[in-house]
Amino acid sequence: MSKELNYLSKGAVLLLLFCSAELSAQNSPNVVVTDSIETAFLPALSFKSDLGFLAGGMVQRFHYAEKVKPFYSSSRIVAVASTKGLASFLIEFDKPDAFNTNYRLTNSLIVSRFLQDNYFGIGSYEKIENSFNASTNLYSFNSFTVGVYSELRVPAYKTSKNQLDVLTFLNFDYETPWDNDSSSLISQQQPIGFKGGRSVNLGLGLIWENRNSEFRPTSGNFIESSFESGQNWWGSSYNSYAFKFDVRQYYTFNFIKNITFANRLFTKQTFGDTPYWKLAYAGDEETLRGYPSKRFMDDNLILFNTELRTWLFNIDAVGGEFGGTLFFDVGRTYPNGESFDNIFNDLKYSYGLGGTSSFFTPDFILRCDVGFSEEGVGVYFTAGYMF
Repeated sequence: MSKELNYLSKGAVLLLLFCSAELSAQNSPNVVVTDSIETAFLPALSFKSDLGFLAGGMVQRFHYAEKVKPFYSSSRIVAVASTKGLASFLIEFDKPDAFNTNYRLTNSLIVSRFLQDNYFGIGSYEKIENSFNASTNLYSFNSFTVGVYSELRVPAYKTSKNQLDVLTFLNFDYETPWDNDSSSLISQQQPIGFKGGRSVNLGLGLIWENRNSEFRPTSGNFIESSFESGQNWWGSSYNSYAFKFDVRQYYTFNFIKNITFANRLFTKQTFGDTPYWKLAYAGDEETLRGYPSKRFMDDNLILFNTELRTWLFNIDAVGGEFGGTLFFDVGRTYPNGESFDNIFNDLKYSYGLGGTSSFFTPDFILRCDVGFSEEGVGVYFTAGYMF
């Protein structure tokens, strides 16, 4: 999934909230009712350190039905623009039990233009003081992206609590820098993909799922491994390969309130002629909070995230639930050929705290994270847990 799709699929923090649903007025907004539809139109005003202030809107629709988990269908349309020159549009549709089968099909389309996209160089590990506000002319560039993403999950094994899915997917990306002068680092280095191109990647993987909730897990685990490749002979501009491995574990204990201890280990390895936008990276609200977006970029990534999460109180007058998180992130990118002994050297760390809220349905969560690192402070208003 592209960086721009993450921006939009996570949404923006919402200034005004309107919800219409096929539910009676006495139903609690945090109770999922079977055979119901939750529709929200959400004018958005948000802030992220990498993007500046964002404004736009999102329409999201959850259709719940008995015996279909996590929902019967989910659809979303998002459009946002930011003060740093991001203008993006997303359409996404997620359908479990597609084609009257037990398959799950997810499709997304995104179009994005960004006037201050980040490029700090490939293999750049030296400390940059206050990297969020470092030279804009040097570390930013104009980019344009179109992406289409289609994913199919086919259950291979299923019990009441456990499920193993076979994953197949097709990712199409077209990205190109444009109108960038020689003062920008990307123009000076001209990495693979600098002149623009398309990546057409086919992938195959496995997903193990036994979390008690996909969107709000408090117990269980999740494992996903996948391999993807783009080749000239099926339309890609690059012959490239990528392997991803994602493990998540959740455990809840009681200390005054129920507290969830959430952990994630994520790795990505790339090989071949990989364009810069498909390389492994660290830095943003999904990897190392407290570092700028794509601050570290290289062939490979190893990343560990841990969080303590709790829900603190409800405010019935606004129909919301409110909580908080403490987090710690550690990881690094590294080039192919790096010796195993060196992989765990020069690890990058960040830590911080956040607030969460939930409206309409437990599946809809807003969060604000503040991350601290040796290079600055990152502030992220977004939707959904990090993992």
